[in-house]
Amino acid sequence: MVVVEGPRFSTRAESRWFTAIGGSVVNMTGHPEAVLARELGLCYTAIALVTDLDAGVEGEHGVTQDEVFAVFAQNIERMRGLLLRTVERLPETRDCDCAAQPAG
Repeated sequence: MVVVEGPRFSTRAESRWFTAIGGSVVNMTGHPEAVLARELGLCYTAIALVTDLDAGVEGEHGVTQDEVFAVFAQNIERMRGLLLRTVERLPETRDCDCAAQPAG
């Protein structure tokens, strides 16, 4: 996963570079949150909603905000269902050792 500061779209050059270095997902919120959760001893996982396949890399035009928002809207109910099912399964008391693990 390649993490960029967002919200923004990658340039074609960036997209090609991300692919060249082995990236398969470009994400705007994967790094700071994970680091902060780790430092605080919080359990954390990321859930990503893929909105485009970086259409600007080889296509005639880059992906537009309208296209991204349309895909997001198509998948919002799936995301909502996943979140609700996940919250329902969370234990009432934490039995992991996330807080005991040293940050770093």
